[in-house]
This record gives sequence, structure tokens and C-alpha cells, in this order.
Amino acid sequence: MLHPLMSTACGRFRSGAILSRAAAFGGLALAVCLGATEAADAVAPASLKALVDVLLMVDDADFQLDVLKGMHSSLNGRHDVAMPEGWPALSAKLHGSPNAAVRKIVLELSLIFHDPQAMAALRKIASDESALPRDRSGAIAALAQARDAELVPVLHRLLAHAELRGAALRALAAFADPAAPQLIVQHYARFSDDDKREAIATLASRVAYARALLAALERGDIPHRDVSAFAVRQLQSLNDREITEKLNAVWGAVRPTSQGKAAKIADYKRRLTPAALKNADRAQGRLVFVRSCASCHVLFGEGNKVGPELTGAQRNNLDYLLENLVDPNAVVGRDFRVTVLETTGGRVLNGIVQAENENTLTLRTPTDQVLVAKQEIAERTLSPVSMMPEGALDALRPEEVLNLVAYLAGADQAPLPPLNGGPEKPPSAN
Repeated sequence: MLHPLMSTACGRFRSGAILSRAAAFGGLALAVCLGATEAADAVAPASLKALVDVLLMVDDADFQLDVLKGMHSSLNGRHDVAMPEGWPALSAKLHGSPNAAVRKIVLELSLIFHDPQAMAALRKIASDESALPRDRSGAIAALAQARDAELVPVLHRLLAHAELRGAALRALAAFADPAAPQLIVQHYARFSDDDKREAIATLASRVAYARALLAALERGDIPHRDVSAFAVRQLQSLNDREITEKLNAVWGAVRPTSQGKAAKIADYKRRLTPAALKNADRAQGRLVFVRSCASCHVLFGEGNKVGPELTGAQRNNLDYLLENLVDPNAVVGRDFRVTVLETTGGRVLNGIVQAENENTLTLRTPTDQVLVAKQEIAERTLSPVSMMPEGALDALRPEEVLNLVAYLAGADQAPLPPLNGGPEKPPSAN
């Protein structure tokens, strides 16, 4: 329930009265008026217009930012909000603000309102070969979040652009684009390892895309070892019988029984003897970690914080390592259980919920952080399984398993091996 003073302010605000004392309440009060007393799916146009009217009258950048943050918090992730009356004038006014945060949030709100000028400006940046790659990547991500259909042809072209390919692949997952799967498969052989992970994640996100992925696996256009156990789980969560049957035929995704897991652990222990681990190549193990584990885990300061950090774990205990690698679902903390989302647009996502409010949910996947509007969630399931899938070692060659375990069990960071005989270069986890 709102504080009586705030309720009075909200009443005056909603009635259209000019808030001569607006600065005394600040943008937070106005945000509460907008977000706490309006249904999340029915923010009144009059409320948005009143906010715009206030901002047109105020020149204080801190107050502007406060109100804009409240608006953005209430509307972020929405794609069906009509542009409020007066927004073009306000956007033009604040576009020249000396406060970079004000300029940024005005652009984000303009995208939510599908402001044609803002969309055109971002399309220009995304297509501008003279613009900095980071600016182009930011424009691509913003337009994808706004579901700008005119972005799709640009993404097709950028699949051939080494510096922007990753951004293009992530953005294509947001669209049900019939041409995308074949274009991705067509360019796949020229992708870097990082881009291949992005490509697999995108191809596993939709039923139509998954069919193209499985056909490419069957033909040999995409190697089986490039499809991680997490990607297999993602494909299974599409809940499409044809895809599941095809996956079992071309990849062999089989959930081992408890007895089978115990046998696997015993087999690995026979091979991973102290002598074998002592002679393993930890530098090569580090590369396997980057390729297979660093998208979710941090070790020695390298990787992403999706799953538990490994630096302080019982890594020198072989039993502990193998139990977690072979049977990661034996004990699963709630914070690391997978949430499966199916959107109204046909996209399926698996990941960890990092943030949530009444309007949006932020899901962290091994390759991306995705903001999803709750009104676009068709189904949401909290899985009993860990973010780390079973079968993580199955796609590795025996020497890769040996090198990885030796690296994981080590007391310190391993040096990187020379790159093709040249100088060392840190690999990327994403």
C-alpha cells in the first residue's frame, strides 16, 4: 500500500495537475504512481502523457533521470506500448542532454515506443561500416530487443563479418526468420569457436531452427562434438517428438541410469590415475575449460558467473570432480536450477533467473543474458536439474578429459599454449 502522502501526490499527478512540488517527491514517487497502481499490462496513456508533460517543463537532469528510470522500470521489455503524446518533443529536447545516462534511457524508451526516428538512427549505426564494432553491436542488440523486423536482412549480411558475427547470431535468436537457419549452417565452417557456440545456441532455440541443426549434424556440416550437452538439453526442452527422435538418432542423447553413472565414474577413475594426471597437459586443459566450462563457471578469474565459482571448490579431490562432472544433478542448489521459458513467439530458453520484477525476467544462459517480457512468456518451468547438464564429458576425447581434469585439479592457473606456434593469446569464454 502506498504512503498517504504519496497517494495524494499520485492522485494529483493522475488528475493532470501540474506538480509544482514534483522535485520534492522525485522520480521514485512518480515511478511508484505509474508502476504500483497501474496493472502491468495496462499502463494508462494519460499517466505516460502526464510524465512527459512534467519532463517537458523540468530542466534538472537528476530529476529527469529519476523519472525516466521509473518509466523504464515499468515499461522495460514491453513491445506494445503506444508512444505517448508529446514524446517526440521530449525526445528531441533530451537528445542534447549533457547527461549521458539521460540520453541512453531516452533512446531505450524510444525503442519501447517504436519511435521511427530512433529506430532509423539505430539501423543506420548497425549498417554503418565506418562505425565502431561496439557501437554497431549495441545498436543490433537494442533493435533485436525491440523486435525490429527491418534488422533481419542486416543480420544476414553480418554473418560474414568476423567482428559482428556474434552479435548477429545472438540477435537472430529473437526472430522466427525462415532464412536464418540455412544461412547460419552455410557460414558455419568459417566461424570462430566462440561464434560456433553462439550459432549452436541460436539453432537450438526454435523448432524450425533445430531441424536445420539436426540435418546439418546428419550431413556432417556441423561436427557432433560442437553440440554440447547443454545444447542437447536445450533441444530436448523444445518438446517436439520429431526433434527428440532425430536427436537420439544423430547425436545419441541418452540419460544414463544411476548404475550407468557409477560405472562411468569408475571407468574414469581407472584412467585418471595420479601418474596420468601428473603427465597431463594442463595448458591444453585450460583451452578445454574455456570451450566447455567457462561459459558458466569461473576458475582462476576466468569465465562467467552463471554456475558456482570453482576456484574454492574441492578440485583436488578426484571423486568430488567426477561426481560433479558425471552426475551434476545429484545435489542441486535452488539458485542453480534451470528455468525453461517458452515464449509466445516460439523461442525456448534455458538458463538461470538473475533478476525479476512484475514486468520482466532476466535469464542468464551460457551464451547470453536475455530480457524477457512476462507478457511474452507462454510457459515457465523450474526444472529439477542443474544448469550443468549430464554428459558434459561425453563429447570430449580421452586426452581432453585427462587434460581438463588435471587443469581443474591444479592449485594455480596454467599458462596458455602458443597459438599455432605463435605468441600466447587469451581465449574468450563467450
